[in-house]
Amino acid sequence: MWSDSQLKAFVDALNAGEVAIAPAEGVYGYCADPFNDKALEKIIALKQRSKNKGLITLVPNLQTLPQICGDLDAAAEAAIKRYWQLDQIATTLLLPPSASTPKLLMGGFDTVSVRLPQVDYMQQYMQAWGKPLVSTSLNIAGEPPATEVTDAPAGVAALTLPEPLHGQPSRIYNPATEEFLR
Repeated sequence: MWSDSQLKAFVDALNAGEVAIAPAEGVYGYCADPFNDKALEKIIALKQRSKNKGLITLVPNLQTLPQICGDLDAAAEAAIKRYWQLDQIATTLLLPPSASTPKLLMGGFDTVSVRLPQVDYMQQYMQAWGKPLVSTSLNIAGEPPATEVTDAPAGVAALTLPEPLHGQPSRIYNPATEEFLR
């Protein structure tokens, strides 16, 4: 999908603490290194978002989950199996954080929002990055979602697709309460 040079520019921007843009399952989103507070602050400012809201983190595979999550109980394990391995609908899970999970990721909550993307183009950039990655929609709350390349701001490293995206942001599920929050 993307050339090695496009993926390198994306990864280089993230390594430099910059914000980048990439397509998620249904909308374009800002991406950043979840362990770089300055990059997280940039995303929060770009989205005009409260620090108490938290941010979604993507993981490239289950082996990287401990970098962002703590011990998982049976409900969390069952949700991972159901929504990340069997279900093809983009589902973000609210999971217990690891001791090193940045507070900006969690916002005012005691959980961290995590998703394992299953879309091929997302897996390509996730594998190029190789570790957890923040992903949050480009739009400011209340505005329409960013589904086209033209919605992306200029001057930001971006991975784009030739066709508009057709979808919604991921749904959010809390295994502890067995409720969908979105």
